Amino acid sequence: MQTSLFSWRVFLRFAAIILLGGMFAYTIINSFVISRDNEHIQNQQLETLTNLLISQSALSASDMIINDDQDALLKLTNQISSDPLVLDTTIYNAEGVRLVASDNAQSVRETLGLDTPLKTASIGREQLVKPVFNDGSMIGFIRITFERGKVTAISDHRYRSSDHLMYMMLMLSFISGVLLCLLLLFKPKDQVENILLKDL
Repeated sequence: MQTSLFSWRVFLRFAAIILLGGMFAYTIINSFVISRDNEHIQNQQLETLTNLLISQSALSASDMIINDDQDALLKLTNQISSDPLVLDTTIYNAEGVRLVASDNAQSVRETLGLDTPLKTASIGREQLVKPVFNDGSMIGFIRITFERGKVTAISDHRYRSSDHLMYMMLMLSFISGVLLCLLLLFKPKDQVENILLKDL
């Protein structure tokens, strides 16, 4: 009698290995997707926060520019720059002429690192420029420079910690699966009967 070349046991074992490999790959891919989504959410939060700050600052500067109140404008720029997350603040008129700047404010060229090799001085910095309007007419600009690393430091630490924890759980799950397979596949052999003790 010919033995069948097809074995359900081998097929099911092969299918189980393929399924486990697929689930593991799916888990790894989704972990990277979660990390990418976290970074995207962080960028959206940063954009919302910075846009809110510069919009409020532009609104506050509107009447001061119209009234040519230099002292109030200087006080506003220093007040904004007093936040440790802000490097400097500068206000310009409609022609781009600088009206006031916060203490220790840098020029646009310095902030963008145009005079340094590969613009290394601008690494980690983010500039926001917002036009200032009054009665529908543009009367000036406000420029605020942020240190991006400082703004995102807290969320960066939290996201990195969650990523490390997630990868650790994935690794532990994988090791647990391997150990479980070993326990199920390798059963202990029946104990050999001791002939010397049989008649005792």
